[in-house]
Amino acid sequence: MHKTLLRLCIEVIGGMVVSAGLLSLIISGTYAYVHASGLGHYNLNVLGLSFFRISYVAGHFHGQTNSLGMGYVWLAGTAMILVLGELRHRLVTHRWL
Repeated sequence: MHKTLLRLCIEVIGGMVVSAGLLSLIISGTYAYVHASGLGHYNLNVLGLSFFRISYVAGHFHGQTNSLGMGYVWLAGTAMILVLGELRHRLVTHRWL
């Protein structure tokens, strides 16, 4: 029981860190895209859910987070990494039930 709890905690914390890192890379890449294409504003969406908006105002780029959308995207990323970690564990140990 102790090993299972430790494994799940590591997977959840690791999932949070990896999700935050991936979101940072996606947002940075979007800034580069908006800057290169000369757009005035851009909404970053995942499956129609807006989680970040980039605007070009007074000669500077400005980003604004949609906190509800960002929370859902971050939670979904963490859950996907948790599921992948558990699937990997089940494949390695050959225990499915």
